[in-house]
Amino acid sequence: MTGQDVPAVHDKAFDEALASLGLRRFEIPPAKILTTGYVSVFQVVADRAYARLASMADEYETPGSVAFGFAEHREFNAFAQRGQMDVLGFYTTVVRVMWSLTNAMMGIREMFPWIDDVDQLGEEQAPHANGELFFVRPPDQPAPNFEPVRGRLATALFDVAMDFTLMHELAHLWNGHVELLHRMSPKPIQEMHLNEGECLDLPLMQALEFDADSFAIQKVFARVHRENPFQDFTKGLLKDHALPADGAHTASWFFTWVAIYALFRSYDEASACADITRRSQPPAALRQACLLPTVAAVAKRQGWSDLSMDAWMTHATMAGLEAESAICRLRRLPLDSDSYRLAWQGPAFDQIEKYLGVWEQLGPMLADTKRGPMEPGDAPVAAA
Repeated sequence: MTGQDVPAVHDKAFDEALASLGLRRFEIPPAKILTTGYVSVFQVVADRAYARLASMADEYETPGSVAFGFAEHREFNAFAQRGQMDVLGFYTTVVRVMWSLTNAMMGIREMFPWIDDVDQLGEEQAPHANGELFFVRPPDQPAPNFEPVRGRLATALFDVAMDFTLMHELAHLWNGHVELLHRMSPKPIQEMHLNEGECLDLPLMQALEFDADSFAIQKVFARVHRENPFQDFTKGLLKDHALPADGAHTASWFFTWVAIYALFRSYDEASACADITRRSQPPAALRQACLLPTVAAVAKRQGWSDLSMDAWMTHATMAGLEAESAICRLRRLPLDSDSYRLAWQGPAFDQIEKYLGVWEQLGPMLADTKRGPMEPGDAPVAAA
C-alpha cells in the first residue's frame, strides 16, 4: 500500500486528528508528468512512511489500521493520535526544513572534501542544478549515469531524519503514551506544545519523550544496519576522518549520527523561534548524548558492531560537530565546540539519572496501557 492508495477511511481519521488541533491537511502536489517526470518530496516521504509502518507490524498492512499525512503549518512539529485507527502526522515544516538543510549542508564544499576528489569518485565536474528543490526523481526509476554524490548523501541523510521522526511518533502510540495522555485530553500528542491541563507534569513529559527517542534510535539503527545506506562512502570518509573503523558499516554509523543531530538541532532552533519555554527535550547535544548508551548496548547485543563505548562516542561526537559546524556556517554563526563537548560529560549522565528517577512514578501509570499497534477490533464503537 502506498500513500496514493490510501482509502477514504484513512483520510477521515487523519482529518479528524487535524481538526482537533485546529490544523488543515497539506495536499501533496501532483507529479510533473509532462515536464521532468519528478514527484514531490512529500509523496516520497508518505510512500516510505506507509511502507515502513507496514514493515513494522502486520496490522498496518491492512487498510483501516493506520493513517499518515501532513499538516500545513509553519511549526517544526509532529503528532500521534489513536482513535478509529492509529494516526501519525508531520507538519510540513519538518519536511521542508530537513530537505533544505541536508541539501544545503552538502552544498558546503569544505564539508567532506573527499566527495570532490575526482580520483576517488571518477567525476569530472560538479553537477548542474536540475528541477525544483522539492521535486525529485521517483525512487523506483533507475538512476542516471551521472548522479551527484552530494545529492545522494543529502537524500540519505534526509531519509534517516524522516525515519527517526516517524519512529518517534510511533513510539508514542506503541509505548502507551497516547493512551495515557488521552486520559487528560482527547487531543493528539504533539512535540512542541505542553499545555497545562492537557498533559502530565513537565518531568513526566520529558521522560516520555526520552522513551520515544530511545525507541526511535533503536529502530533507526536497526534499519541502517540492515540497509547500510552509506556504505559506498566509507573509503572516502576515512580519508578525511580518523574514525574507529567498523567494517562495511563505518560510514553508516557516522552519517546516521549526522542526520540525527541535524534533526535535533533544527528542533532547537524552531523551539527558540517559537519562544517555547516548557520544553520536553534537552538541547541537541545533550539529547544526542543521552541516546549513545542505548545505541552502543543494542548494537553489541544484536551483534551489529564490536565498537566500544569510547569508539561509539568518537563516531557520535565527530558527527555531531560536523553537523553543528555546517549549521553554524549556514547561519553565519561561530562554532562553539566547547559547549557541544560539555554535554557529553557529566550532564548526559545526570539527565539519564533524572529520566530513570521519574520512571519510577511513570512506569506504574503506563502499566495498564495497550502496547504495540492498534488492531481493527480495538477501535471504539460509535454511539448510536
